[in-house]
Amino acid sequence: MKKYILFVAAIAFLTACNLTKDVDIDLPDYPRQPVVECYLEPGKPFRMLLTQSYSFFDPFGLDSSFLDKTLLQNAFVTISYNGRTDTLVNQFTFESSPLKIFNYVGRNIVPATPGIEYVLNVVLENGGNITGRASMLPAVPIDSIVVNFSPDRDTLARVLTYITDDLSRENYYRRMLHYASLDSFPEQDFLVNDRISTNALIAFGTGYDVTEGDTVFNTIFHISKEYYDYAESYQLAVAGSLNPFAQPSQIKSNVSGTANPLGIFTCLVYDRDTTIIQK
Repeated sequence: MKKYILFVAAIAFLTACNLTKDVDIDLPDYPRQPVVECYLEPGKPFRMLLTQSYSFFDPFGLDSSFLDKTLLQNAFVTISYNGRTDTLVNQFTFESSPLKIFNYVGRNIVPATPGIEYVLNVVLENGGNITGRASMLPAVPIDSIVVNFSPDRDTLARVLTYITDDLSRENYYRRMLHYASLDSFPEQDFLVNDRISTNALIAFGTGYDVTEGDTVFNTIFHISKEYYDYAESYQLAVAGSLNPFAQPSQIKSNVSGTANPLGIFTCLVYDRDTTIIQK
């Protein structure tokens, strides 16, 4: 009984104490950086989104001035390839399904020939420059999509997606899976390299979570190592910002220059197939 009384007294004493203390931390000013997102899709115009980064503690209101504060305008942008140069016009545009926005658009169409090297040059309004290089990769087609219904619950099915990997080179892929619409939140979105498989046949699968009549969008991107590193570092940075105990992660960009940019300049080659689940 005496030990119990002492324990209660100790708790009461600690509760009565003010154990909180306000601490002021002087954070250095964050120098905002230009951010490049330029994905060259075969058969579509040359397009780029050029924005600027925000500090973690900067106000980020989605008001009428959001685009004016975020988009970097009046830059001189060119993309050179095969002895040609396309100048991108500072023009706001977008593409629906899935939604993409751009503020620089070219007049020419991106050729799909594998091996073409593209060179990006950007001169900002303040004189800073940004450069980047990217090569067109061959598309890796989806070989087949197989639907298997569960032996235990025949109303549920899974989807298996097969591709054939080129064993003569190291390859990197991004797998995306959407249900119902490409604008929906992806059920799967991850990066892999071909070391996950010991042979040329690679399979991507789902659980038994679709039913008859559902629509499934399978997308397989054949990506460069630079894009793989960029996307992986971006995902780690997002995860780190949500965890106060995580180490900060640096974005692995493939653009450089006096403007101290972040971002990615790459070719976006993919195959996409739509499957309506049927028995």
